[in-house]
Amino acid sequence: MSFVNKPNQKMKPQPFKFLLELVPNPVSTCTPQQKLAQQDIINQIKLAGADLFRPNPAVGIGSELKSKELWKREVKVSDIASAMENYDLVMRVNMKSEDCNTPSVAVMATAANLRNNEVISSPSGAFSLVRHGNYIRGVDVA
Repeated sequence: MSFVNKPNQKMKPQPFKFLLELVPNPVSTCTPQQKLAQQDIINQIKLAGADLFRPNPAVGIGSELKSKELWKREVKVSDIASAMENYDLVMRVNMKSEDCNTPSVAVMATAANLRNNEVISSPSGAFSLVRHGNYIRGVDVA
């Protein structure tokens, strides 16, 4: 049996932060009551999710860009996806620059994207959510 050691790669801070946000589906129209219900469930998930919806610094590891910190295991992906389906929500995944002159990159994830752990892409970029079991732990630029 042989083992291959991967050389240690240092994390280099990058001028970006990853941010996850639950938002109403922008292509849908809702009644005022539905909008209130959407905002209520978004607030409940944000409260339960603790740090999941706070900015997470980006680091470069080799040629890859990743979130620096692992998010806590507070809200299950299956619960988030169910709420997204029931309340017509999407998850916006952002990579925001600390430099105002550099544009942000954002994609919209559906409940199906979360459940299937798919790479989420848009014309501005692509991300993959790092999952450990049924929890989102980080973000990678795909």
